[in-house]
Amino acid sequence: MSTPHLTPILSCLDHGSITVTPSSPPLHPYQSPNFSIPAPILRHLRMASDHLHAGRTVAFPTETVYGLGASTLSSSAVSLIYKIKNRPSDNPLIVHISSLDMLQRLLPPSYTLSPLYNALISAFWPGPLTLLFPSPNPPPLPAPQTIAIRMPAHPLALTLISVSDLPLSAPSANSSGRPSPTTAEHVRNDLAGSEGLGCILDGGSCDVGVESTVVNGLDWREGGGGSVDVLRPGGLGVEEIARIVQEVDGKAGRTQVLVLGKPWNGGKIIELSGETKKKNEEVKLAPVTPGQKYRHYSPRVPVYLLLPSNTFPSPPSSSTKRFVPTEVIQHIVSHHKVKRLGLLHYDESPLSHQLLAAKSEGLEIIPSSLGRDATSGAQRLFSGLLSLESQHRRTVDDNEDQIGVDAILVEGCSEEGIGLAVMERLGKAVGGGGKTGDVGNDDHQGEVGRYWVQV
Repeated sequence: MSTPHLTPILSCLDHGSITVTPSSPPLHPYQSPNFSIPAPILRHLRMASDHLHAGRTVAFPTETVYGLGASTLSSSAVSLIYKIKNRPSDNPLIVHISSLDMLQRLLPPSYTLSPLYNALISAFWPGPLTLLFPSPNPPPLPAPQTIAIRMPAHPLALTLISVSDLPLSAPSANSSGRPSPTTAEHVRNDLAGSEGLGCILDGGSCDVGVESTVVNGLDWREGGGGSVDVLRPGGLGVEEIARIVQEVDGKAGRTQVLVLGKPWNGGKIIELSGETKKKNEEVKLAPVTPGQKYRHYSPRVPVYLLLPSNTFPSPPSSSTKRFVPTEVIQHIVSHHKVKRLGLLHYDESPLSHQLLAAKSEGLEIIPSSLGRDATSGAQRLFSGLLSLESQHRRTVDDNEDQIGVDAILVEGCSEEGIGLAVMERLGKAVGGGGKTGDVGNDDHQGEVGRYWVQV
């Protein structure tokens, strides 16, 4: 059993005072940057560095979510990540770096960055973009022959890596299958006291709120004829990846852009059908990046995704039932004995207005705002799920009672830009109840747990 007070939380809230001196042109600014770090933060970073060099893990903020980091160069330290998170052993990790000099140390000596990778790195590093590279020491097949690497934009992440002079393998700092943490408090509530967790660096709330976009550009071909696959939608929209691909190609259409192995065109994923779909489903390769195989982002209570008609005008088939908001409430209450229902909604949306006006005897609806759009929705999604499942309320004697909600409704958003990442996370959270496991065997895929709502 974990004991939260045993894991120190080191305050680094003044990380905005960290400054960077970039490398001089024509080098990339982060080829070999220098950091100026205030003494109090540097003291905490050195404490965290000591833990990393001793083979322990450290939880730290990135611009996306909080990560649980260990030295990539130590197999025993990396194994601690899997133990602390109870993470499946075939679920890969992303390596975090602080400079392009560090990147070169991780790649095969003969490997040269492609024009596409040079362009993506110039445009989006540091930032929420992970790229697949050839592994310098690939394991035997069928294990992945690649390594996923990114350069985070958060100053604490960059300076922790720089001060320790270690590349850090780091998934999100939460128990496997749970919503990702976006504050140090989320990490503390979940992992504090875990054996091997040295400390938690508190950098406040994460700006982006969903994990990085993962891109495999190794099949890109100069002159056209190749492909670029977005293996995990994230904090960087597919539209931005496609824009850089087109700029490097010099012409649209020379490279096929894929999302999760499916063609992407003009902001839409083209669903496969017939023999093409069958062949795609038959290819069961080991995952090369997080999020490809296992269920994630699941609170301990059921989650239902609401798809309002003003954003999703067409359900997937003509046989799909359309609900009105009051029917959604009645259906969930009658089938699942819900008395406290959480609602994650967008500000001033027709759906939220109608749901909050709905009346059902014995039901309490606890609303929580996702803001005005997908950008704010990404920032607030995980914290909203975590907050609602442990919601506090005032008792008769004016004490706080932590009882949580019985289920959570989440309003869907447009899949443009970062909205695709938000909806991908919600697709895996649907059902909830703390479920984990292989998404390929997930009973909540398809239409189960989703309501198409007429507003």
